[in-house]
Amino acid sequence: MKTTILSIDGMHCDGCVQVVQHLLEQQVGVNGCSVSLDSKQARIAHDADQVSAETLAEALRAAGYKASPKES
Repeated sequence: MKTTILSIDGMHCDGCVQVVQHLLEQQVGVNGCSVSLDSKQARIAHDADQVSAETLAEALRAAGYKASPKES
């Protein structure tokens, strides 16, 4: 299991947080996530063999958010 943090621009309200969380949780290999409007980040627990951090970011970009994996 891997934990990835994505930086996300474009979230403006709790509705955006819910959309982002739903999009991430629908990805194959994601076991759970938490999304913060204050920090503009998502923390995702996922199976790196099934889904990469870049694939998770791309799913959010396809929905209109600017997302990128945060360097750790």
